[in-house]
Amino acid sequence: MTAVRYWLGAVLLCGAAPAGAVTYVLPDTDDVIGQVQYARAQASDTLLTLARQYDVGYAQIKAANPDILDPTRLEAGRRVVIPTRFVLPAGARRGIVVNLAEQRLYHYQYPPEGPALVSTYPVSVGPEGGARRGSFAIDQRLRKPSWDVPAAARAANPSLPAVVPPGATNPLGEYALVLDGGGYMIHGTNEAYSIGMVVSRGSIRLYPEDMAVLVHRANKDTPVRIVDDAFKYGYRNGLLYFEIHKPDGVRGGLNLAALVNKVSAIIPDMLWSADWQRIRMTGERAAGIASPVARLRGQVSQPRRWQLQLATFKRYASARKLMLQLEELGVPVSSACAGDRCRVMAGPFRDVAYMKDLANRIKWITRIKSITRPYQPEEDALPALAQTVAMSD
Repeated sequence: MTAVRYWLGAVLLCGAAPAGAVTYVLPDTDDVIGQVQYARAQASDTLLTLARQYDVGYAQIKAANPDILDPTRLEAGRRVVIPTRFVLPAGARRGIVVNLAEQRLYHYQYPPEGPALVSTYPVSVGPEGGARRGSFAIDQRLRKPSWDVPAAARAANPSLPAVVPPGATNPLGEYALVLDGGGYMIHGTNEAYSIGMVVSRGSIRLYPEDMAVLVHRANKDTPVRIVDDAFKYGYRNGLLYFEIHKPDGVRGGLNLAALVNKVSAIIPDMLWSADWQRIRMTGERAAGIASPVARLRGQVSQPRRWQLQLATFKRYASARKLMLQLEELGVPVSSACAGDRCRVMAGPFRDVAYMKDLANRIKWITRIKSITRPYQPEEDALPALAQTVAMSD
């Protein structure tokens, strides 16, 4: 009964709070989370609206769909790639990590019950004032913050007041986390469709619905590490993944000589010619999606894991509604969308006993009877070289 009481408490405490973000079970030894999804565009969709709907940034969805020339007009039925597969940032998996190069925030959580979790959110950063790298900690958690307008902003726009009070015109949005060491902030925004663009004056902004979640999950003194890594690599299920981000405004991909040097430094083994061609294509495209490039000697598949399939919907909006309900209950839930079908999944889990207990709790609260399935992401296999080349066209 303890577990049931805990979950009822979660319902009562979280029911009134807005919900956003996507939460995954933190892998024990792997470095990759999520999977690529595909949306079928409606006549009213744009890349901006799809980015917010799937909780990704504008620049990221644009990079994943380079053949879409007009992001404001999508043909009905158009297949849109949703870039929701990520390599976790290098370094300690604790607190909050913000990677400026990919404009994404990762929040690691270690609840007293159940597996460790990682939530991820798209962000906006900007060159104005310079986004600072380094280690910080949350000093204050604010609701309805006032904006003390920087001198540089007032010089650029003399009509701005010295202080902007809370409200619709306040660029900090409804919530803010103030970091120690000078007032640097992670905050919401009153311009939601700017997320994933280089527009901030140095602080880090999130979608309003994401910030409403983060401010309630991150406590005072939570460590915050800000990095700038355009090239990430890691392993999942025995495969090596690369995730490469193109700097804003830069044409072409990562410098190939630099890429070869990086690969040679991290991979002591000889690679097949086909592996090098996959690596080259991934670097040239720099689409910002974690992509499998090689299976290395000594890398073996991880022990078997399991997922709970909770429901299948024809519309992502219906899947998202259930996901938000389960997020409020603390369930690590994600979607797997391909065209006209969206599955809502929980997991993956190694602990079968915990997974079964979780399935019973979900059924008790939501009346949803889940289906247990082996966890094997479809993309955890090396693509044929022709397929890799086609993806970069």
